[in-house]
Amino acid sequence: MKINFFIICLLHVFTLLANGTPVVTKEVEFGNMKLVLSRNVMAEIQKQVNSLTSSPKYYQMKVDRMLLYFPVIERVFKEEGVPEDFKYLAIQESGLISDAVSSADAVGFWQFKDFTAREVGLRVDKQIDERKNIVASSRGAATYLKRHNFLVDNWIYAMSAYQAGMGGARKYMNKSNYGARKLEINSSTHWYVKKFIAHKIAFQDRINDKHSQNLSLIEFKKGTNKNLSWIAKEFELDVDLIKTYNKWIRTGEIPEDKTYVVLIPTQQKVKNKTLSEVVAEIEPKPAVEKTKIEEKIYPSEMVPGLLDVNSKSLKFNDLKVILSGNSNNLNSLAAEAGISIKLLIKYNDLKPQDPIKANTIYYLESKKSKSKIGFHVVGKSETLWSISQNYALRLNKLMTMNRITSNEKIEIDRILWLNAKRPKNTPIQYHKKEQKKEMNAATIDIEEQPEKSDKIIQTSTTVKKKISPAKNIHTVVEGESLWSIAQKYNVSVKDLRTFNEINENDALNIGQELYIFSTRKGPSKSSKSNIYIVQAGDSFYSISVKHNMTVKDLMQLNRRTNDVVMIGDKLKVYPN
Repeated sequence: MKINFFIICLLHVFTLLANGTPVVTKEVEFGNMKLVLSRNVMAEIQKQVNSLTSSPKYYQMKVDRMLLYFPVIERVFKEEGVPEDFKYLAIQESGLISDAVSSADAVGFWQFKDFTAREVGLRVDKQIDERKNIVASSRGAATYLKRHNFLVDNWIYAMSAYQAGMGGARKYMNKSNYGARKLEINSSTHWYVKKFIAHKIAFQDRINDKHSQNLSLIEFKKGTNKNLSWIAKEFELDVDLIKTYNKWIRTGEIPEDKTYVVLIPTQQKVKNKTLSEVVAEIEPKPAVEKTKIEEKIYPSEMVPGLLDVNSKSLKFNDLKVILSGNSNNLNSLAAEAGISIKLLIKYNDLKPQDPIKANTIYYLESKKSKSKIGFHVVGKSETLWSISQNYALRLNKLMTMNRITSNEKIEIDRILWLNAKRPKNTPIQYHKKEQKKEMNAATIDIEEQPEKSDKIIQTSTTVKKKISPAKNIHTVVEGESLWSIAQKYNVSVKDLRTFNEINENDALNIGQELYIFSTRKGPSKSSKSNIYIVQAGDSFYSISVKHNMTVKDLMQLNRRTNDVVMIGDKLKVYPN
């Protein structure tokens, strides 16, 4: 019987080899471990391998993604000290689809939920979702795996914990195997591990293939304060193609709080050079190369200096612009600028029938959603359009921030908000030189605006408040939470949320500006704390969110050096 079974097995293996299907072997190497598969498990895993490779079309699609992303994952895992073989787990988790979403709302290459992603250092907010960034999310996955392996010294057990958490994975663990370098894979092994082995076997023999379209990816690390449209132009690639590989950028420019890697797909040369050579050449322009024009705020200040620079490289508010002549119309100006009439209209909030004004700045790329300047006082002859052009601010955004309807007229001396939405319960304000106007809990005097000023808030606005002037606007720095900011200014978290229109689930961003208007009376309660008893399912992150704190706040308050909590633990928390 044994001989017959052996012959049947051999015939089965030969059939698989003839079909090109990878064959499961008794022993599998994984990192620093040797996995020994039982006979039943071999058959079970072989079925999974057969299923993974059954459709040549979809199998090849995964192979192509693997060939693109694996070099990045391998580099990150080598830097983090994680076994390279874990790269196959990304295929299992998401099929290497950057914006994959599970039924449990886990997102991205490594399928992180938002709170877990933040715990391993990923940025997840309205602007950036690093779960969809292969470099950042792979580093987050490495952090998560190392955290579990530290407790069990067994990468297979750490893999189980990646899926089920340490508590859920305990039932698949044997303490005698902590630190083991050889492990039996049998019927009691976690299904997730067996599925991983199937993925490793199904794809490992294709690791040295060539991409079906001869594509590869280059990591570009110098995109700070640039958007994907700019990067696409620099590499002479279609912007939609760049966006396909960088879905982690939800909106706007690439922030400067840290280095973000933009993936550039390549199979061609740019300007007779490879993309790798172009990447090496593109450097952020030194500050000394900035012209005076780039630093100005108003077109009236720019005009005298226009003769000193090449008119084809004009910049205003850090955007490409063109200066109109005395006889330009839409057609001639668009032709001079080298863009379509449709784009010229779109970028400048124009209508097809609008005339082109002489000696006026017109934008050749999309204006911004908010200004670096906080407020503007409406002057004589100014319109919403002229103000939106002065600040490179999209007209619809200017109107939305100030709650202005399409048929509403603006009056001279009205104060317009330029980088935040005016709170509902804050009335329209006007600049009056002869009197002081009270606004909520603060008293604000806005003195006459100089004709030419690029520092409206800093130099042309005098703020007098019942609290110190610096507390009118607060810029968020790393490690701050709504609670800590509220305590700093003796305001309530509720007031902060109300005045800044921040929802319960919104995260603070570094550099975000908050407006401080206090309705609280009495001294700060920063010295007080409550006791919270840890419940099932709690984590440091969930507890900190519940009490408007950061994880750092919670750990410092409780003098903790790690984020491990047990049911029944008593933690100090700040009162809501």
